[in-house]
Amino acid sequence: MPRTNAYILTAAVALFVLCYSQITSISTARNLGAVLEIIEGKGLHSPGHKALFGVAVSAMAEAHDEHSSYIPPITSERYLRVLDQQLSGIGISVKKDPEAGDLIVQSSIIGQPHPAYDAGMRSGDRIIRVAGETVRGKPLADVTRLIQGEEKTQVEIVVQHAGTEEEVPLQVTRAKIQVDSVLGAYRNRDTSWNFFLPGEASIAYFQITDFGDLTVGELGDALNILAKGRRPRGIIIDLRDNAGGYLSAAVEASDLFLASGNIVTTRGRGGTLRETFDAHAADTWSDIPLVILINGDSASASEIFAACLQDHQRATIVGDRSFGKGSVQQMIPLPSGGLLKLTTSSYHRPSGENIHRRPAMEEAEVWGVQPDSGQEVRLTPEQQQQRRESRAAQIASPTDAESPHNQQAMDADPALQQAMETLRKKISSPPLVH
Repeated sequence: MPRTNAYILTAAVALFVLCYSQITSISTARNLGAVLEIIEGKGLHSPGHKALFGVAVSAMAEAHDEHSSYIPPITSERYLRVLDQQLSGIGISVKKDPEAGDLIVQSSIIGQPHPAYDAGMRSGDRIIRVAGETVRGKPLADVTRLIQGEEKTQVEIVVQHAGTEEEVPLQVTRAKIQVDSVLGAYRNRDTSWNFFLPGEASIAYFQITDFGDLTVGELGDALNILAKGRRPRGIIIDLRDNAGGYLSAAVEASDLFLASGNIVTTRGRGGTLRETFDAHAADTWSDIPLVILINGDSASASEIFAACLQDHQRATIVGDRSFGKGSVQQMIPLPSGGLLKLTTSSYHRPSGENIHRRPAMEEAEVWGVQPDSGQEVRLTPEQQQQRRESRAAQIASPTDAESPHNQQAMDADPALQQAMETLRKKISSPPLVH
């Protein structure tokens, strides 16, 4: 065949494929639109176009994979605020009394500033009324809307302090709260974090609750505090119950403890290489012994961090096998105001493995981040609940090293005890000479 004819044939085939693809997409869109109109016009009920759109997009996202989803406009802003670590409110966390239905203040210090704490609210207070409305029995979302509001506006909250029945009105000025994602062992009397474990002069402790916008800055600030004061001989980093966050935050946090080498690689459809992230030598704590705590609720970005430092033998992993989420999602704004959370790539640890647990995988198969040999500590559901409750009580209020809450939290945490024992052995052993 003459070369000119071959070029023409190739171009014709390419044009046909392009046109067929566009026609197929247009046809699918028309069919979806037709179904929507049929339901609205002939169905017994009329859910409304917005409701039908939400259901359709949710179904398409879930058909893509188990971690893709549709986030409707009503919750999209709140969803993004969690990882932005910024909210306009009074800086409290609450729980419901299952018997009385009252809201109980878990902590009145969840970040900076802490207007509720400054106004006199304390851990254990019962919230009786907000802005004149009785809140007993109200859904938590409704109470949250009453509490939150524009910065520098006031809201009256009536509470009963723990152990009393007197109703105390508190005038609280709302503020933009920077929610902490890097927590210390306990809070000092001035509400700052103390990063040394109670009774331990040489072991520091960081709990990273998620990998948000401000996490790397918080972690850097904490390390600077240690560098300027009493420098620890080892650090425990607690990633238990950390469901993940931003890939970039996990990469930058890993870089703080690794001088060189690969951190993580992402791959797209068909295994095509997307991005490779490597460590840099500047401003690293690359020589300090590390122990990382994980459990079955450590996922995504927290697994990237743990897997990276495990593969480079920078950290010993203690606890239970992690969740096994080895994929990366992108938040795509939609014209409706909602968000499409879409899986766009997989991530691979420095060893090259993808730790993703697919729905059909068995317990014996390879997925997740495994604790190092001899370092598995699996807690029962009851032990997990006790550990979480003791930890919440430990960090709810300013205290000191001798506080009974500190000892209770340590006693309720076998995995932390194992991490401490492992780190003590690491810092007492001379380094290997290569």
